[in-house]
Amino acid sequence: PARFPNLLINGSDGIAVGMASSICSFNLEEVCRTTIELIRNPDHCVADTLKAPDFAGGAKILYDRAKIEEIYRTGRGSFKLYAKYTYDKSNNCIDITEIPMTSTATSESIIEKVIDRVKAGAIREISDIRDETAKSGLKITIDLKRGTDPDKLMQKLFRMTPLQDSFACNFNILIAGMPRVMGIGEILSEWTAWRMDCVKRRLYFQVQKKRERLHLLKGLERILMDIDKAIAIIRETE
Repeated sequence: PARFPNLLINGSDGIAVGMASSICSFNLEEVCRTTIELIRNPDHCVADTLKAPDFAGGAKILYDRAKIEEIYRTGRGSFKLYAKYTYDKSNNCIDITEIPMTSTATSESIIEKVIDRVKAGAIREISDIRDETAKSGLKITIDLKRGTDPDKLMQKLFRMTPLQDSFACNFNILIAGMPRVMGIGEILSEWTAWRMDCVKRRLYFQVQKKRERLHLLKGLERILMDIDKAIAIIRETE
């Protein structure tokens, strides 16, 4: 019984018989703040406090407020993700440090796709590409040929490789054993009701334990109030 909406924070992705679910992850603080605001005011606009999805691997989102609000309302829709990069002028190379967190985008698949485009002659500005991922984090390094504009090259790579990808949302969730596609507001409403039930059951359990203890204490009280009578009863009982 997590004390925060774990489903939205860690996200979920899976498929079953005739059913699929794809829930993007969100920022912990933003989700908690949104939950608090919805408890205070059920008409609160979710997009005011829950700005956009937030992936552990980073990357950039092409932000469209209207599209985000539609996803939040219906539980369906998609948005675009872009890799994050920096240009190292001294070494004339591009360092990609964050990639879209989707099923198709991995460092290996990106490198393979870039190599394929270079071999096909679609990209001529690259002299070498390698994976320099280490403990410090992900890093794909692309060495450029002399005179190459790094930003123009990246725009080309976004179009041709998984460095730009889409995340399709399908907030399909089991509620009381039944699948339902819900918006963010509905999900948080269901979670709040569930948490209230968790608190009630916890308190009921604690009260029952205290009642059992109280029963013993009341018996002890009667014994201590007249201990001679208690001893006499014990001695005279077969």
